[in-house]
Amino acid sequence: MADSSGGEDLLDMLSERIEYMYEGAGERDECSRTFARFSINNLIGRFIPEGCRSFCLENDFSFYGSGWQSWGFGGEVACGKAQEKYFPVIPQWKQYFTPPGRRRGISRRALVGCFIMYLRWNVGGRNVYLALCSTGNCRTGTSALPPVVFGVDRNAREIACSVISDGHEWRRGDKIAELFVFGADGFFELKDSVRALYSHDDGERFGRLSFLGGGMIGGWESWYNHYADINWNLIRADLDSLDTSQNIVKVQFIDGGKPCVFQVDDGWERALGDWDADKSRFPSGMRALASEISSRGYVPGLWLAPFIVDFRSEFARNHRDWILCDKKGKPVAAGMNPLWGASFGKEQPSLPHSYFCLDLSRGDVLDYLDSLMEKVIEEWGFRYIKLDFLFAGMLVGNFAREGAPYEWYDKAVRVLTRRTVNAAGEGVAYLGCGLPFENSFNAFPLSRIGPDTKEAWDVGWLRAAHFPARTSAFANMQSTLGHAFWDGAVFLNDPDVVFMRSENIMLSDKEKILIALVNFLFASQLMYSDDPTEFDVSREGKLTEKICGLFGKFGGIEFGVENISPVAYSVFSRNGKYRGIINLGDSPLRAERKTVAGAGTDDAALEPVIEFASGRGNALVFEPHSISLYEVRYGGAERK
Repeated sequence: MADSSGGEDLLDMLSERIEYMYEGAGERDECSRTFARFSINNLIGRFIPEGCRSFCLENDFSFYGSGWQSWGFGGEVACGKAQEKYFPVIPQWKQYFTPPGRRRGISRRALVGCFIMYLRWNVGGRNVYLALCSTGNCRTGTSALPPVVFGVDRNAREIACSVISDGHEWRRGDKIAELFVFGADGFFELKDSVRALYSHDDGERFGRLSFLGGGMIGGWESWYNHYADINWNLIRADLDSLDTSQNIVKVQFIDGGKPCVFQVDDGWERALGDWDADKSRFPSGMRALASEISSRGYVPGLWLAPFIVDFRSEFARNHRDWILCDKKGKPVAAGMNPLWGASFGKEQPSLPHSYFCLDLSRGDVLDYLDSLMEKVIEEWGFRYIKLDFLFAGMLVGNFAREGAPYEWYDKAVRVLTRRTVNAAGEGVAYLGCGLPFENSFNAFPLSRIGPDTKEAWDVGWLRAAHFPARTSAFANMQSTLGHAFWDGAVFLNDPDVVFMRSENIMLSDKEKILIALVNFLFASQLMYSDDPTEFDVSREGKLTEKICGLFGKFGGIEFGVENISPVAYSVFSRNGKYRGIINLGDSPLRAERKTVAGAGTDDAALEPVIEFASGRGNALVFEPHSISLYEVRYGGAERK
């Protein structure tokens, strides 16, 4: 992460803000509402730089459209390609990436994206963007607007725009949506423009997180090693040893006196919905744990999934009427997890291992959520709260009160995140995960921006099923790179964890370096889940030293990224000093040296900083699953 300026002047050029108002006599939506259609060619004529218009009019485009929530696919779809369709081996998982409600007005063959989208053309090595951004929720003092869905028809060269407004009662003069349409010449112009659009609060959103260091946020969390199999002794041992070895958290944060998060993930609670300590695992309770973490000088963190419940939990048994149901009175399944739902029987009202969501329209549910956060923050003492599976708050059901899911979601997240300091005046941060992007960025300035990573490159059967929300190092990095232009603009991007360990892992050192650099260069949080008690000096120590050395070299420099293909990327610093290639593909990637060095740099030499490539004449061949970065020198001189 690095700071930069610019963007405001760009928005006065090749851009337009458009408001869409409801002009009818009043009606209630039973499905999504289409509010606009654009001809892509007309938009090219209005917003693309004049010298590039002919090319863009005559050629196909790469498409970027964010998923509706953070586990959706976050990369580009190449020219001439369609989005991959999920084969529903697990039906409940489809809603992880499919916008909720009934869709109308967008073709089934359309390329679908939400919130922010762009079309990109490569015009002789020059990347030109046509972007559409939903900006109606930028103003925090107004009522929430429904999230926007874009549908792009390649053949018709048309963009249909709709809102997820199922259940909303419209009145004349209501605002349906607000779009900002603009053209951008290159990655940094795109990012600067997006930053200007979403910096509506003069930095207040991100400023609330300044107690975490004001730069890269970092620390340790328990999930990506032990997963839910945790207990007091294990967590205490990792807490004791975090500052005793040269692990990446100690080197990057603790040794420099920077704030350090120590976050306990899933596995501490009695059940999903029963948010109290499992005394068989944490006999001293959560207050004692938070106190122990704080006493070491760390920011105590805790995972919660406040909108979802296991039907077998004591909470669910006592509050059946709080569970969202459909019009037939059947509980609405939010997803599937073998640990969070019975396989069948009286305590499984849906498909096997389903879990369920709360009815956020109920005042007593909002009161419960407020009391839950009061307990976690004020009674127990946690100050970094990871709130997960938030998408469940946007699912459609037969609510106790009339209204649309996005309206109830907005009220609920305001309740959840209203404590920005605790009673002692200490800062409180919230990390959103599995959250609907558009209706969350105000409440959750720090957010996961992709599916969970994994201690393995990919999961073969889930990849074959085209499941975009799968836990996967590969899929996670696709989204981190795809959302790079959001970082420091829409969110402080959380890319998930890095790995250094040599046990209980299937990643090579080359892949670990790739993950670490992608996270460091294109996001704002650096978390680590390896056991510091098991730190291997001979192997992990050397790898950590190498990676931290690279962090030191690239620290404070802003990097951009553009797709060469859906799995290959050109990487470049804003100051022009560094360029490189990321190859997420499973095959070697060949690229001309002058292409790596950048357009118009025939006299440039490439000095390797980190390289996983071999040279063949005027070309370089980049290894699969690798990153290579070079210092660009012109006529033997370093670019400043």
